[in-house]
Amino acid sequence: MEGKSLSLGRSLAGTGTPGPMGGETAGRTKARTPGLGSLVQSFLHEHRSSYTVMVLAVMAASALTSAWAQVAIAARRGDGMADTHAMNSYDRAMTLSLQDGAALISITYACICGFVSIFLVITSVGFLIERRRREYAMMRLSGASPRTVRFISLLEFMIPVGLAALLGSSAGCLLVPAFAKSLINSGLEALKMTAHPHPLGIIFAFAGILLAGLLGTWFAARRITAISPIEALQDSEHRSGTKSIGPLRLIIALAGLAGGLAMVYHRFNGMDIEIQILASTGCLLVIIGALAPVLVPACANLIGIPFQLAFRGAGLLARQRARKENRSSTAVAVPIILMLVIVTGIIALVRSSWAQEAISRYKPVAAETMITAESNDPRDLDRQLRSTADVESAVTYSEGSWKTADKEDTGGNGEPSVMAMHVNKAGKSVNTISPIFIEGSAADLGPGKIAVIASGRAQEKNPIGRKLTLIDRYDKGHTLTITAVVDMTPTGQMGQYLMTDADLLQLAPDNSGSTTLARTAPEIRTDDLINKLNASWDRKGIKACTKKEYIRSEIQRSQEVQRAMPQMVNGAIVLTAIFLIQACAIAVNERRQENRRMQAAGVSRGTLVCSSIGESVIDALSAILLSALAMAGVLAVIFHQLSGQVDMSVVPLPYGYFLIMALWAIGLAAAASGLYSWFSSQADTTRR
Repeated sequence: MEGKSLSLGRSLAGTGTPGPMGGETAGRTKARTPGLGSLVQSFLHEHRSSYTVMVLAVMAASALTSAWAQVAIAARRGDGMADTHAMNSYDRAMTLSLQDGAALISITYACICGFVSIFLVITSVGFLIERRRREYAMMRLSGASPRTVRFISLLEFMIPVGLAALLGSSAGCLLVPAFAKSLINSGLEALKMTAHPHPLGIIFAFAGILLAGLLGTWFAARRITAISPIEALQDSEHRSGTKSIGPLRLIIALAGLAGGLAMVYHRFNGMDIEIQILASTGCLLVIIGALAPVLVPACANLIGIPFQLAFRGAGLLARQRARKENRSSTAVAVPIILMLVIVTGIIALVRSSWAQEAISRYKPVAAETMITAESNDPRDLDRQLRSTADVESAVTYSEGSWKTADKEDTGGNGEPSVMAMHVNKAGKSVNTISPIFIEGSAADLGPGKIAVIASGRAQEKNPIGRKLTLIDRYDKGHTLTITAVVDMTPTGQMGQYLMTDADLLQLAPDNSGSTTLARTAPEIRTDDLINKLNASWDRKGIKACTKKEYIRSEIQRSQEVQRAMPQMVNGAIVLTAIFLIQACAIAVNERRQENRRMQAAGVSRGTLVCSSIGESVIDALSAILLSALAMAGVLAVIFHQLSGQVDMSVVPLPYGYFLIMALWAIGLAAAASGLYSWFSSQADTTRR
């Protein structure tokens, strides 16, 4: 190898001139000297196992990036959508709003996948170039200049990276229909879109990944060639040891710990629970990231004890390797930690936010019984409620979404939510389940009149007398005068306007059913009243329940509305799989020389493969343990904020998602390490 490098170095350096042996000898030497193309080809063949892993990972990441980029372009262009000009104003506004939402979500997913792809390419290229440091040093000692070495590295890495990016970006076309369908099924069912492949998305994904590969290769090769060849010849194993926690890392970790404890034990006035969960999750990730060189080996040393006792030789070797800090152990643990903490943190945030909203809305409601109906006509329950002596008072609130004439094609206040109030039974306690009139009174409402809800239109000043035109499902305008301002806090309802015209409500473009608040008569048990009411309904779609059961159903309904959660979890699993497979391949590759020496000393190949599997499983379990500790801090924030307001049994926490992703990470780490270690050891045996 040294002779070949020397001969190649003279050719690359332009020193292949005839020597004193004569022109014939020089000609033979020149003929035997490999050219630039053959050198790159030899490098690709020599390290084909590493390139195979990198190519597959880059192909998967680029396919995801390309697919989401094409879905975003399809959503922006409206592939397969109906002509919005043929729709009524409300449907047109909602379709355009859904189209913008689909494009925004797709662009977000494409950016995330693109960031992962770029990070993957840069880290992969940097690691593989680090493994070439001895070969590049020999080339420089043979006479090659640093610029020539960098040029060779560009050729060597751009061939597999460019090929993987091209194939992956092109293969993304096959994923476009499935991704578009999953996007629509995540809460955009009203959007009729049939996505088609778009070459522009392929070009964006390919160009971005190729550019990342070029920059990553150039800077990594420049870093290697900037040091002296003698220093580069040093074995990387001699330079890898246990990393110490420097003062900067310690300060960052302490700051993260202080912030996390503050989020858990202190109530910040005016800070929503969503902000506290995000802040606590960020603080915990900062702590783990800063102390990873110590935390991962410490956890691995503890978790490796059962492996050592159970598997003896292979378990002992796995524990010794896992507890010794190196880049491979951290590379295996970090993707799992990020997946578990970030994904479960986001799920906990969304669910806790919905729970807190439901609790804050309905906790002030004085009604013991809540009745839900699919119909939006508040008069449907009049006969049953008025004929029941056990009901002292009852008020029905129906909700409908309208289009206003002020903002023809915009969202937000252009599609206001209008509540309709109907008193089914007026008893002594009817005021406790009725809105509070800040200006005006209930007598000021009726046909052609409407009230502003203070919380929904808090920014509006002096609204009394203003005209509001609502456009119904037939594109007919209805002009109403604002005559009152109300506070809906005692009712738990939300919206922007309140009216009492039930006939006008039936013309709303979109209706959301109705909710009836009922006060129980004195000396009547709530459970008995609910059983009696549920047995008296003359049609389906009506149900009576207690306030606690209603709050629970609202929180559970959020899981049905949040149908994007499984897609987000699946996407996180796929992206983590790309990183994890790459990290397991790096871990096995780092141990390859050591495995050869141990196998030559008599250690069986099965023992080495089992130790590789055990090492990856120990690293994965260490990551899961650290993630569980981090999630305990997030759950502490949730319990601290909500336990005093509601029974925590009604809050769906993401234990199931955490367990599924943890088991999947362990299985994937074991499978990837086992397969890669087996095939690499088999290749080494065949070579010998």
